[in-house]
Amino acid sequence: MTWNETHERTRIIREVEAAAAVDMSGALPWREEWNQYFSGPHGLVAALRARWQHMCEAQLDVQDGEDQFQDAYTRLRRTQSAILAILQRADAAHAAAAAVDLLTLTGPRPAPSPARARRLHLRGPVLPV
Repeated sequence: MTWNETHERTRIIREVEAAAAVDMSGALPWREEWNQYFSGPHGLVAALRARWQHMCEAQLDVQDGEDQFQDAYTRLRRTQSAILAILQRADAAHAAAAAVDLLTLTGPRPAPSPARARRLHLRGPVLPV
C-alpha cells in the first residue's frame, strides 16, 4: 500500500466517523468508490474495529489504577460511541447471517415426534391412531 493509499484510507475513516457522529443509528456509511481501498463494507468495518483496538491500546493503561482506567475507558466509549454503534450493528448482522448460513448448511430439523408406545388392550397391543 502506498502512502497516498494510506492517507486516503485515513481520510475515509475520518469521514465515516464524522458521518456516524451525525447519524447515531449504527448504519455504515458506504460509497462504492471506497471499494478499492477496503474491498467492500466488511473491509471498512474491519478497519474501524482495528482503529478502535488501537485507540484502546494507546489510551488505556492498566498501571494507572482501576479508577483512572475506568474513567479513561468511559471517556473513550463516549467519544467513540458512533463507531461503537457501527461495530455493534455489524456484529449483530454477522451473527444473524451466521445463523442463516448454519440453517442453510444443516437444513431444517424435523420436529421430534412422540414415541409410539404400545397400549395394552383386552385383546392385545393396539397402536395409537
